[in-house]
Amino acid sequence: MMKKIRHDVIRSYVCSILEGYGVPAGKAHITSDVLVETDMRGIFSHGVNQLDIMIVPSLVAGGIDPDAAAEDKTKNPNFPIRHIDAHGDLGYSVAMDAVDLVKHLARDRGYGKVYVFNANHFGAAGVYSESICQEKDLSGRVMCTTSAFVKPYGGIKSRLGTNLICWSIPYKKGIITIDMATTIHAVSGIIKALVEGIPMPFPVYDQNIQETLDPTKFKDLFDFLKHGSMIPLGGLGKGDADAGYKGTGLATLIELDSVIGGGFSDFVSAVVFDKERWVRQTFEAWRIDTLFPKDQSLQQISDTVQSIRKDQGEHMFLPGEIEAENREIALREGIQYTDKQILRLEKMGQAFDLGNVS
Repeated sequence: MMKKIRHDVIRSYVCSILEGYGVPAGKAHITSDVLVETDMRGIFSHGVNQLDIMIVPSLVAGGIDPDAAAEDKTKNPNFPIRHIDAHGDLGYSVAMDAVDLVKHLARDRGYGKVYVFNANHFGAAGVYSESICQEKDLSGRVMCTTSAFVKPYGGIKSRLGTNLICWSIPYKKGIITIDMATTIHAVSGIIKALVEGIPMPFPVYDQNIQETLDPTKFKDLFDFLKHGSMIPLGGLGKGDADAGYKGTGLATLIELDSVIGGGFSDFVSAVVFDKERWVRQTFEAWRIDTLFPKDQSLQQISDTVQSIRKDQGEHMFLPGEIEAENREIALREGIQYTDKQILRLEKMGQAFDLGNVS
């Protein structure tokens, strides 16, 4: 069964839970905004679903320090690059601060890059890359490492994350955004399925590195995290047709680039919630008017979008358009949650006498 809930109602409820766990009001508001914004886009694996799976356990175990203050460790401020030590703060609020900083750098210097290390996961990267593009004078790109959910191509044990990359470019009618893991799908969809006892939405590798859709191959979520693996992007082929080296390559380069921003990177366990789970975020922004005036550049991008779309039929969507459509529907009609998701939220809310979500 499904239930529609207004975005402001669910946002207030999530914010109250976070504050109940000691998150300062400002950070709680930013985090709840990002989680609910993600759900409005239809990316439920990365929205409110993260609350009891990752955020609350990390708050309890000390992996998230809600009172931490991020620190600028930049050695040469003359470069349009900044290095921020998050000190284990909430990934969402640190990321939004990084967005503001990288936008300032790009507008001032033409290009900006912000590395964030000792950070926590920040949910759906598209929220941040589109925030960079909001005023349509900048393009944005966001990357993040994750815990080790992936056996590298040809490997035998998990070492890489689903390390994500998100790229947004504005045009007159909106923003084109590709938000993708370097595996065939993000791990959060599998985690949600195993937690709620529903069929897995896409294949993973079992402990024998065999493709499976069968959730009974794993005793529970932690069995999957310890012994299973996401499949690298380009996988699902057979023999020479398997191109999983592409996803492994992208994930490796994202991790190596994060090393430039924060030093040596080692295995990050998927089954702990303390500071060993800390990851790295990267934000880039650049002006769209470095060759043409802004309006001309924006028009040429828009003309190109129209050229790609021309004569393609009604079922052709460019990256980010489905999410934008979902958001408009959610704003009008409410966000559609499963009964299990609501029960999970209300179970957390009971600790703070919050009652029902709606």
